[in-house]
Amino acid sequence: MLETRLLGRTGLTVTALGYGAMELRNPGAEVWAEEALNTVLDAGITFIDTSPDYGPSEEYIGRYLSHRRDEFVLATKCACNTTGVGPGHIFKAEQFEKNLVESLRRLKTDHIDVWQIHCVTPPDLPGGADDPAIRYMQKVKAEGYVGAIGISFKNGKATDPAYPTEHQKAYARDMASWGVFDTLQLVYGGLMRVSEADVAAIDEGGLGVIARGALQRYFPESAFIPEKARLSELFEEGEDVNAFLLRFALTNPHIGTVICGSGNPAHIRANVRAAERGPLSAEVYAEACRRL
Repeated sequence: MLETRLLGRTGLTVTALGYGAMELRNPGAEVWAEEALNTVLDAGITFIDTSPDYGPSEEYIGRYLSHRRDEFVLATKCACNTTGVGPGHIFKAEQFEKNLVESLRRLKTDHIDVWQIHCVTPPDLPGGADDPAIRYMQKVKAEGYVGAIGISFKNGKATDPAYPTEHQKAYARDMASWGVFDTLQLVYGGLMRVSEADVAAIDEGGLGVIARGALQRYFPESAFIPEKARLSELFEEGEDVNAFLLRFALTNPHIGTVICGSGNPAHIRANVRAAERGPLSAEVYAEACRRL
């Protein structure tokens, strides 16, 4: 059985392993979306993260999982301009309202559990914690249309000096300190540990941390890190590098949930089996931290 955790101060209990539904935007997803999404819930995962930016992802979740809505915590995003005209993200209350109406319709639900501003930085919200866009989020939260509100940092461009952590390193602690958000989503894992201290500070401040990219090789050289670190010496019997890296991220006590995405039911089940092994032992985790 998958471990469950409280997601910060949200009051939500989620599985430590979550599902990222970005791959539902990929060509051909209409063929496998139903099986993949139902595999997620059948395997015991109770946290699903999506976005209007992910093509038909919200629509598929609504079509195939709305009848199972009470089985999972649903997270999506706002500020997303999917018209193809103008900027990709608009940080205005009017845009947030459009996103909310459309997300509820596509997802076939009357509420969103975690509503995150997508790809935001402080300059995008000139009013800070009292910006009209945030006031709108608080309003619909009070009305029950959304539960927790939060931020999901963008990865930026591969040419950024600190890609993929450019924005989260610059702004995560600052925006967490505003006192208006309940969750924060960022990149974290054994191959991308630069935000480890930030993750701890944000969690200790009461926000729920949603980690993504735990298995992602963001650079060509990332593929060689496990071998150079001789991680295989630390594997349990039958464990592979992806399973170990997933467990590494899950072992961090400051993470609320680690989201992994796949359209392959076999991969989804493999991730669940890895997570069900539980955290790494204290000795193995300490050695893995040293090597990585």
